[in-house]
Amino acid sequence: RQGGTSGPPYQSLNLGLHVGDDPEKVLQNRRLFMQLFGLGLEEMVSCQQMHGNEVGIVTREDRGKGAYSDQTALAGWDGMITNQADLVLITFYADCIPLFFFDPVKRVIAIAHSGWKGTYLMIAEKTVQAMVKNMGCSLPDIQVFIGPGIGACCYRVQPDLVQKVTSRFHDFSDIIYEDEQGYTWDLKATNEQLLMHIGIPGDNIITCPLCTACHPEYFFSYRREHGRTGRMGAAIALRK
Repeated sequence: RQGGTSGPPYQSLNLGLHVGDDPEKVLQNRRLFMQLFGLGLEEMVSCQQMHGNEVGIVTREDRGKGAYSDQTALAGWDGMITNQADLVLITFYADCIPLFFFDPVKRVIAIAHSGWKGTYLMIAEKTVQAMVKNMGCSLPDIQVFIGPGIGACCYRVQPDLVQKVTSRFHDFSDIIYEDEQGYTWDLKATNEQLLMHIGIPGDNIITCPLCTACHPEYFFSYRREHGRTGRMGAAIALRK
C-alpha cells in the first residue's frame, strides 16, 4: 500500500477507482505500479469483480479494459486467463484472497479474486477447469500462489455461514475455528485444500502467511478500516 500519491484514508498506493479517491491520483498510482512490468496502462486488463465465480479468457483485443475506468472493466468476471505475453491481468483487494495461476508448459497465466463468496463458490476450481478446457493445461503442470489476504486470526463469521461452509467443505480440515468470541474462517486453507482436492499437487501451491488485517504498514484492510480504505493490486503477466 506504500509508495503512491494518494492521501488519507487511501495512503498511498491506492489502485481502486471505486473507493472515493481522486481518480487522477489513482491513475498515477496505476502507472507507477505498471512500471514494475515495464509496461503502461494500455497493457492492463481488469474485471468487474462481482464476488462470483465467473472466469473468462482475455485476448489482445481486451488491452486497456478497466485500466482507465471501472466502467470498461470486463463485465461479470472475478477471474481472468490468458496466454498472451505482455498483457497484465490485475484484480484489486483489501482483505479478499488473490489466487495466481501459472502453467509454464503451456505458458498460460490466470488470476482470480476469492473473497468469502468466491471461496464458497469455488472460483479456484472454476479457474483451473477453464485453464484445462480452454488452454489445454494439465493439472500437474499448474502452479498456484495464494496471496496475502485476511487470515483466520481476523476473519470472523456468523454461525449460519459456518454451517454452510462446513457442509460444503465437509472433507476439509482446520478451516473453521471456534473461540470464546465465536467463529473464524481460514479462506486461504480452504482454497489450498480445494486445489489439492481437484488434483493440483501440494508441492505446486505456495500460500502467503501474511494477514492483511494484521499489517497496516503493508496492506489496506476493509475490515480493519471499516470499509473506508484503498485497494491493493494483484497482477500477473507473461514475459515475451
